[in-house]
Amino acid sequence: MRLISHRGNLNGPNKERENHPDYIWEALQAGYEVEIDVWWVDGKFKLGHDEPQYDFPFSLIENHYNKLWIHCKNMDALSQL
Repeated sequence: MRLISHRGNLNGPNKERENHPDYIWEALQAGYEVEIDVWWVDGKFKLGHDEPQYDFPFSLIENHYNKLWIHCKNMDALSQL
């Protein structure tokens, strides 16, 4: 069975922390796979649901690529990935 955290959430929505790199890391450390929202804006990858909010730490992909479910939030993110 696969347990997938939605934006890092483990116990219901937490709008203040969703897609924050530390929150994602916490879910990964708890043994979950994580769905993340990725944007490509101004030549950089960003994390955020309704808008790009956080810088995207590439260590997430380098170290946990097999545990991330990437939701591209704009076409540029899809083409860059």
